[in-house]
Amino acid sequence: MNSQPGQKARRSVSSDDEGIRVETRERVWDQLRSVARPDSRFAWDFGEFIADYEGSSDGAARILELADRLDCETWLVTPDNNLSPLRERLIKRDYTFLMPTYGIRRGFLKLDSQTVPAGDEQFAATLDGMTRFGTTVPLERLETTHSSLDIMVTGASFVTPSGLRMGKGHGFFDQKWAMLREVGLATSETTLVAAVHDVQVLEEEAVGEALVEPHDTIVDYIVTPTRTIRTDADRSRPEGIHWDLLTMAEVETIPPLKTLWRHAGEPQLEE
Repeated sequence: MNSQPGQKARRSVSSDDEGIRVETRERVWDQLRSVARPDSRFAWDFGEFIADYEGSSDGAARILELADRLDCETWLVTPDNNLSPLRERLIKRDYTFLMPTYGIRRGFLKLDSQTVPAGDEQFAATLDGMTRFGTTVPLERLETTHSSLDIMVTGASFVTPSGLRMGKGHGFFDQKWAMLREVGLATSETTLVAAVHDVQVLEEEAVGEALVEPHDTIVDYIVTPTRTIRTDADRSRPEGIHWDLLTMAEVETIPPLKTLWRHAGEPQLEE
């Protein structure tokens, strides 16, 4: 069976809970379509990308205000469409930051803003631009040369007031957190921010509580174009990778994950 990273994590959820996750995503996506911008490759298939939307530039400004207040210097920003305005602002501020590649298939990119010519900041903030101006950095090199992350920013399909975020259903962000936690770049002090449109904030907290699993990465803040919300999260985050929730096919798909699997002594995986 072909697996996407995170599928085994989803298989650990009961069929009823998985049905709730799917139904909730689709319900939120229906609302999102009225404010979202289509992707150049995937059009309106929200199961394949995190959409940009009206007001994402305002959300980026709010995230920077929050980061300034928290004295954040070291950043990771996911490759989601709605975070292009944030990446552009970081480049203009002369920040160096990390970005996982799409699906983590090529590991992590490091962008030194000094390598971006004046006037190219907007292009450099796109996925193609990050590939052109960024440098691929192996996870083992990040482990030995990069400071721990002050802040990680991700998009989402929906998020709850308690900090539960759900992505496209592949488990990619949970994998990013787990890998970076394994090598010490993500710590208990790292601030996690979910950037979404207001329609993606799920107010039905009881539904959200029922969906939380041990591998889920709870966020500290939700930032929309109009609000900055401090979550009432009271759960600890995963301390590392749940190898028992992964298959060999999934590990083979993500090179840095395979490196960590080998370093961990090749623990038993799901068949």
